[in-house]
Amino acid sequence: MSRILVVDDEPAICHLLRNVLTTRQHRVDTAGAAWDALSKLQARSYDLAIVDLLLPGIDGLQLAEAIRILDPGTPVILMTAYGTPSFETMASHPAINTYLHKPFSTDRLLALVDQYLLSAGAVAAPA
Repeated sequence: MSRILVVDDEPAICHLLRNVLTTRQHRVDTAGAAWDALSKLQARSYDLAIVDLLLPGIDGLQLAEAIRILDPGTPVILMTAYGTPSFETMASHPAINTYLHKPFSTDRLLALVDQYLLSAGAVAAPA
């Protein structure tokens, strides 16, 4: 069972991702702001972080950089509803493993989650 941190300032997105991921037997913590995510990251390690780009306080890219400092082995998936060429350039930042454009299918989300959990050495739940 893997532990995943979902960070998004939209409670509905956090709720949706928690529901989808827990059906695959993942343990999911959510945070609505970067400061809350940082607090959780200091308390425990995560097998994967799924982070929205636009957050109150620091943005998702800055949070991804902080995750790399706190736990360099944690893969980060950056998500946003604003898919522009500049976002795709930003998403190639070394602190980001990949990105998701909202809206995305649950199949796409689960495929990425499985891919990065396996590459990080965490055991992914069977489909």
